[in-house]
Amino acid sequence: MEYLYTHRYSSPAGDLFLSVDRLGGVHRVAYHDFRRDLLPGSWEENKYACGEIEYQLDQYFRGVRSEFSLPLHMGGTDFQQSVWKALRKVGYGHTVTYGELARRIGRRDAARAVGTAVGKNPVAVIVPCHRVVRASGEAGNYAIRTLAVETGRRIKRQLLEIERAVLHPDQDLAV
Repeated sequence: MEYLYTHRYSSPAGDLFLSVDRLGGVHRVAYHDFRRDLLPGSWEENKYACGEIEYQLDQYFRGVRSEFSLPLHMGGTDFQQSVWKALRKVGYGHTVTYGELARRIGRRDAARAVGTAVGKNPVAVIVPCHRVVRASGEAGNYAIRTLAVETGRRIKRQLLEIERAVLHPDQDLAV
């Protein structure tokens, strides 16, 4: 079991709960306080240990960083890892559908499974699951396991607005 440093980071998109290991490797960026699920004695609150991730998130939210350069330590199945790797290749300001992401990993008929893997992304914002939209062009859900549906959709649209992404020519991001 790896020892983690955690911190609550106040972002323009709401509070994010961060965790890094002793070497600064990012394990979690979440919209819910996952720390209650960690074993006692396996973590401590430490703003300074989370300094680099906060610095890069600050830059992202100010619109001056389009890529993160942080080591990631994300546990998951081989399938989830392939989805998360493909997510990291979706460029800043761009979106992709679940079906397209499935095609990119060589699993053309696995759009629903891809959606499930996207939903289990443990490193929100940095691994840009907010860039995945429905085939209709609608934003769809975001962080649905931890946020109310409308809150998640609002945050997703906000992140896409930061990146000036166009979901669909007829879609109003402010809705």
